[in-house]
Amino acid sequence: MKKVLTTLLFNLILFTLILSACAQETYYYLHDDSNPEYSEYKIMDYSPPTSSVSSFINLDEGSAIWATLPFAQETKINGDVKVTVFIEASFIQPEILPFQIRVIKVSLIDIAQSGNIDTIASTRPTTILFIGNETQTSQTFSMNNVEYILPEGHSLGIKVEKTFDLFSYFPFSILSPFFATNLLYDSAYTKSYALIPFNATGGISLQCFDNEKGVKPGENATYTLIIYNNGDLADLVQLSSNYAGNKWSIELENEEVIVPAKSFNYTDVIVKAPEDAFEGDYINVTITAHGNTGSDSVWLNTTVVPLEYGVKVTAKNESVRAEPGKTAKFVFTVENTGDLFDTYNLFVTCVWHAVAEKDSLSLNAGDKEDIEVEVTVPENATNGTTQLVALTAKSINSDEESTAKSTLEVYYYVSGKEEVSGSTIGLILFIIGVAVLLIIAYYLGRTAEKTVLLECEDRMRELPPGKIAEFVIRVKNLIVGKDKSMRYRFKAEGKIPENWLTEIDKEEILLEGEEEGEVTLKVKIPENAPPDEWASIDFIATPQKGKSEKLNFLITLREPREILETEISHKPEEFEEGRRVVTKVKVRNVGEKTAENKKIIVLVNGKEKNRVEGISIPPSSTAEVEIPWIAEKENEVEVKVE
Repeated sequence: MKKVLTTLLFNLILFTLILSACAQETYYYLHDDSNPEYSEYKIMDYSPPTSSVSSFINLDEGSAIWATLPFAQETKINGDVKVTVFIEASFIQPEILPFQIRVIKVSLIDIAQSGNIDTIASTRPTTILFIGNETQTSQTFSMNNVEYILPEGHSLGIKVEKTFDLFSYFPFSILSPFFATNLLYDSAYTKSYALIPFNATGGISLQCFDNEKGVKPGENATYTLIIYNNGDLADLVQLSSNYAGNKWSIELENEEVIVPAKSFNYTDVIVKAPEDAFEGDYINVTITAHGNTGSDSVWLNTTVVPLEYGVKVTAKNESVRAEPGKTAKFVFTVENTGDLFDTYNLFVTCVWHAVAEKDSLSLNAGDKEDIEVEVTVPENATNGTTQLVALTAKSINSDEESTAKSTLEVYYYVSGKEEVSGSTIGLILFIIGVAVLLIIAYYLGRTAEKTVLLECEDRMRELPPGKIAEFVIRVKNLIVGKDKSMRYRFKAEGKIPENWLTEIDKEEILLEGEEEGEVTLKVKIPENAPPDEWASIDFIATPQKGKSEKLNFLITLREPREILETEISHKPEEFEEGRRVVTKVKVRNVGEKTAENKKIIVLVNGKEKNRVEGISIPPSSTAEVEIPWIAEKENEVEVKVE
């Protein structure tokens, strides 16, 4: 107990000295005393062993763990951790064996006050060879580029274990009692220890919120570093990179940065991948900051991600007018928004005869081209009729596709000149005969009065197979005055593919004069509908008397896709320069396909501050992340999901 109290006092004094330094490596020696906080573990501390007799643990009986006393405050580990232990390969008669092999693994662990263990870093299983009678050796295990913040109240631990044991398998297990793997420690001759690189609070510290990024061949990844000066004087901090190669490009925006006292400053590191890089290539770079009051480092990982295909179609005009019997011309722009050369098949969707100037189109990445679509308006098209015209571009190399739509409106008028030549109409009527005149007279008498108005905000849907398109149609009785009620019956017809089901929630409706009502049209698409199938549906309202009216609806098919909706909030809501802000982002997938490997990026004043990657969101699910960043003087915040 006296030794434990002495050790604790020594640890507290030495820890205070460490806090006065900026960064240093600290020796922790492995002892045979139990840890007062965790009786199942041994203790490790700063006191070098002085005993002339070694303690030992047989690793064949299980792993060995040493732990420090709990740390009084949050402590950062930054650098290469080295663990040196003495291993003895024991055998009842070692002289009869030409050699022995042991496989050992070492881990650095975080032990919470509850006793839960998290692995910070670990080595690969290391093979140790013992020749003849040389059955004892020291071995150093390294865990490089460890960057970890040990929470307040937690202990740091070392775990040593044997990972492969031939003598645990029959028939070799018969010989296992004659062998042992001893870890020797706690003596002046077998000083087993761990060398831990601490970066204590104070001096210079370096931080990068997002130190792992993906980049495409030939493109840049930009990392924003925050340099903190915890000292009482301004400091000139020098920045350097450990990269000595020539394939990747590592550019420091500033090699020297002045950081005010008790404040911080920014700088960027730009990592450019080689033009000929392959998917999965990566680079790890350590950036070091040296100041008068201390130093710190941070590592950056940049990985080459696959190139992507993409396409976007836009309509140059929302609507085009044309007369019956004429040709309407539409212009759509097809843009290659991906990273690779691609070819797109083009499809036009319209009830009337329509044709695009090309069936397919090839574009380099970033290029775009205008495509003209011609639609022939029927001779008998009614004035005011509208039809939807859509162009779809589908990639032949991927599932990417895009559709844009425009509206064709039938419009014509009779000029004065045409009125003068009205005798032509009389001649035609004379030739057709009295019978035809009677039919026309009947038709005109029946349809002279328009009694119903049909309206729907969105009459075009693009859905994957298996979905239901739902349209809410407003029906209005146009007759003015009381006691002018009218009953309307509804039906759906048109170009409806086989196995597509249409349903109207009301067969008929009774409306008073100028009264409005709503009718819902549902169209169920089969699960096995081919992607090139489409439907043009006429919703027809027939009044008790007067002219029937119809409204056209267009449904095209597409592959299932992700559709993301984003909700953003900040805490605190008011930004103060130099203060930490946490941006909460909720992303809901309202589409039909799982959104995979998504990135949520926070940009401030157009510059990336932080990001979270590798997010997958199933359909009808929500992902919620919190992204920290440091506020500037002016803060125009933007969140991107890509």
